[in-house]
Order: sequence, then structure tokens, then C-alpha cells
Amino acid sequence: MAYIGQGIKQGTFKVLDTSGNTYNGSNTTFNLGTQVGSAAQLLVSHDGVIQKAGTDYTLATGGTQITFSTAPASGASIFITEISGAVGGTVTPSDTSVTADKLNSALLTGHTDIGANIADADLFLTDDGAGGTLRKTAASRLKTYVGAGAGAFSIANLDIDGGTDIGADIVDADLFIIDDGAGGTNRKTAASRLKTYIGGGGLVHIATSTASSASSVHLNSVFSSTYDQYFITYAITFSSDAGKARARYQNTSDSEITDTYLQSSVRDSGSSSPSGNYNSTNYFILNDDGQSNFSNIPLHGHLYISNPSSGSIQTQFRNFASTADAGRNSGYEISGGRLQENTAVGGLKIYPDGGTFGSATIRVYGIVNS
Repeated sequence: MAYIGQGIKQGTFKVLDTSGNTYNGSNTTFNLGTQVGSAAQLLVSHDGVIQKAGTDYTLATGGTQITFSTAPASGASIFITEISGAVGGTVTPSDTSVTADKLNSALLTGHTDIGANIADADLFLTDDGAGGTLRKTAASRLKTYVGAGAGAFSIANLDIDGGTDIGADIVDADLFIIDDGAGGTNRKTAASRLKTYIGGGGLVHIATSTASSASSVHLNSVFSSTYDQYFITYAITFSSDAGKARARYQNTSDSEITDTYLQSSVRDSGSSSPSGNYNSTNYFILNDDGQSNFSNIPLHGHLYISNPSSGSIQTQFRNFASTADAGRNSGYEISGGRLQENTAVGGLKIYPDGGTFGSATIRVYGIVNS
């Protein structure tokens, strides 16, 4: 006849070796020789009397010991059988009794992937203070720990001191990280691009100043100890026929230097000697005083300025101009100037000697030594 009823449960019965225990009428706690998850898993016989779990005995020390409510008498006969598997039904381990070794290695790897980016509300399990107390923590707290906020990592928390030195000169193929346009988008850039930016031994643009219908145009606070030499270009038109352009240094506070004397000279392209020598003035000339009919005719040229921040400044100019004067077509002037006193120079003012500029554009570049 076929078997009727629940399927046969599988389980094991194991008599524990407690021969090392000594019963003396006073001790109540004894070793089990193994770890048990619940007192109900034990069948305990005390001098032939079955003991009741939870009343006559409990588990101690994470399930590795048994504690009797009454100390067994000296010479007591006690045997303990461990019942495991499905025989005892569902077994609830005592608190803190399940150790790491008892956990399946697939506890984490066997689960379904989250399938999305980690969000602030997601939870992790952490050992609080590494003291054995497990607590939950939100993913948002990780930002505070690593110094990140709003999707960014704080520069103050970036430590590059421990990196291994490159051990060689930087080459074109080496890469840097750059914030593209200072807009928060980080991109890589090759070292070769730095040559284009700094000129590779050429010019580095510092400032541009423009003016229209103005009595002057200024380059403020453009000179410093960063560069020993500067290159300045200018393009000027005049609103009247005066056509006389002057330049004056400014100090590091952008005020005009009027108490320091300059020496300068100018020569027209048709002359073999300077047509004007100017000493003991507080400005230098950019074109000859004798020029006229310059209305709406451009004057353009360039300046080289050396050592402006040291006070031992020296200046060289070359100007190109077209005029309606006979013998001066496509003429050019060369003039040089220097300060006679040690005064640190921070900027430059260009202005017409009477009238106003129709337009003026000045650009200054630092000269990088190759």
C-alpha cells in the first residue's frame, strides 16, 4: 500500500561529546563541543529525565555552551543529542549566533543586479565604528565621507602627492585634465596643445583695450614681473588733423607718471636724422609733431617694452602712417624712449596731442623666452 501523509523529513541526530565536562553540584554552564542555533535543537537527558528547552536549560556563548537552571549534582549522568535538519521544523538561531563562516558566499553575488545607478535613498549595511554593531546607511552619506557634492569631487580632497613621478620630460602625447571653458565639463588635452596656448617661446596675450571718439585709451595693470619683455600693437585714427599721438607710462596704481623724465626721438622715413629730439618730458611721441592732415588716416605700429616692473624700463617703437603730405606717403617713424628714474611701471596711456581719437585699439602680449 502506498505511503499516505507528508513526505519523509531528512535530518540528523548526533550525540555530542561532553565527556570533558565536570559535574560538581555547583557548575551550571558546560561546553557542547559545537555551535547550536537553538536550545530546541538539543535533546538533553539528566539522569534519565528529559529536560525542557528554555526552562531547564538555555544556550550560552553564541550557542557553544549549555546552561542548566539547576546545577547538576556531582556524578550526574547527562547526555545531549543534537537534532538538526528538517526534523525539528523551522529553527530560529539565537541572537548573534550566526557567524560569517556560516553565510553562503553567494549572499551578495547571487542577487539580481540593481539595474540602475545608485541613488541617494539606496541603503548599505555598515559596521558602525568597526565595533560589531551593524547599521544601515543611505548612499547619500557616502558623498559626505568622500567629500563630494552635487556630483563633484572637492579639489580639497584630491591628494596627488602620493603619485609616482613621471620620471621623464613631458612630451606632446602626455595628457592633462582640463575644465573645458570653466563650465564644469572635464576633458582630456594633450600636452602639445599647451604650446599653442602659451606660444611655445612666443607671445601670450594679456589684454586688449579699445576706444572711439575718446581723448585717451589705457592699458591698466598689464605689466608685472611675469615677463621681462612686452610687445604692444596699436591702430589709431584721429578725429582731427592734429594727428599727434603721445604715450605716457602709468604706475602700478594706474596713475600717470608725470614727475619722471623721458628721453625720446623720432625720424621720418625721408630723413637721415631724427626730426625731433625730446628730453626732460613726461611722455614720449609716437609720430612726428610736423605731421598734419591725419584726419581718419590710420597710424599703426608696435612697441617693445623691457623691464617695466623693475624701473629700468626701455622702450622701442616703430610706426607706420599714410599722410597726404608731400614726401611723407607711406612714411614711418622710429622712436625710442627710456625713463631716467627707477619707477615701476604698471600700464600705459596713449592719447592725442589735442582733439580726440576717431578709434583706437591697443593689444599687449608678454614675450615668452623659448
